[in-house]
Amino acid sequence: MRVSLSLFAALLLALPAERKQGNPLDHLPPNFEVLTHFGERADISPDNLRVAFMAKSFGDAMVIDLKTREMRCLTCNVPAAVFLRVMHLVTGDYILIGPDHFENIRVSRTRDNELWFLSKERGSRPIKLGQKMSEGAAISKKSLKSPTRRLHSKTPIWHPNPRVWPSQNLMTK
Repeated sequence: MRVSLSLFAALLLALPAERKQGNPLDHLPPNFEVLTHFGERADISPDNLRVAFMAKSFGDAMVIDLKTREMRCLTCNVPAAVFLRVMHLVTGDYILIGPDHFENIRVSRTRDNELWFLSKERGSRPIKLGQKMSEGAAISKKSLKSPTRRLHSKTPIWHPNPRVWPSQNLMTK
């Protein structure tokens, strides 16, 4: 009897639900709101006051202030910006992920993908961290820590502590 009840319950769950008609944005829950009608890969700041996002894949990084709704482009001063992700650091600065130029989707997303540091100061230009990247990164919202993994034995490890970065302290630039 238990098997037949379980099978019946599974069949009921497998039945297709009726699809709602209309635009889902017209029926958002009361605690949801549309911030912009473009963009992708949003990242909420550690203080929950801003949302950084990509205007499009292989494009510019943007940020919107949740209190004032002011939106600004973080990388519009970079000719032909081709970034894929932007993430907040606890300092208010940003980590960008992407190639330095677009070759093609596969190569630019894999072989040429790397980490960049972008200061929170307006007009700052991204600085390469010299670390290749496959897909995304996990950035702590509470400290300058990020888990890392070597792809190859000769690949240097990016360390989020500015005292360990080679040749310069990027957090003060």
